[in-house]
Amino acid sequence: MLLVLVIKSVIQAIVDINRTLLLSDVEYFSSYERSYCLSKTNPLASFAGILCAKAAFMSAIAHSAHPDCTFADVEVRHSATGRPWIGLVGPLAQWCQEQRLAIDTSISHSGEFAAATVLLYSTQQKGHLQQLP
Repeated sequence: MLLVLVIKSVIQAIVDINRTLLLSDVEYFSSYERSYCLSKTNPLASFAGILCAKAAFMSAIAHSAHPDCTFADVEVRHSATGRPWIGLVGPLAQWCQEQRLAIDTSISHSGEFAAATVLLYSTQQKGHLQQLP
């Protein structure tokens, strides 16, 4: 049985993304995320989408007793088919496992805007969350 706990969406104007900040700030983007975005035709749209997904996840857990975390503890990865998924590291990953939480995400960008939605839900099984090494 699944119980939806939180659905959060974030929309970001792509033009508001500061190129210098996005390409060099280790606190916001992992090396995987930077490499992924830079390989795209419109890197700023991809950066904005990933930033939206991270912000939506942080917003989804904002009112819970989660461990301290930053954007560096949340990484947006992609499956072989291109579907985004959120991986967590450190105490945040452990906390989500203990809470039996699972995460789904969707990212979109078109024209001037990027958006992401995060679905945080409870599952009866431990181990449903994807953790990063």
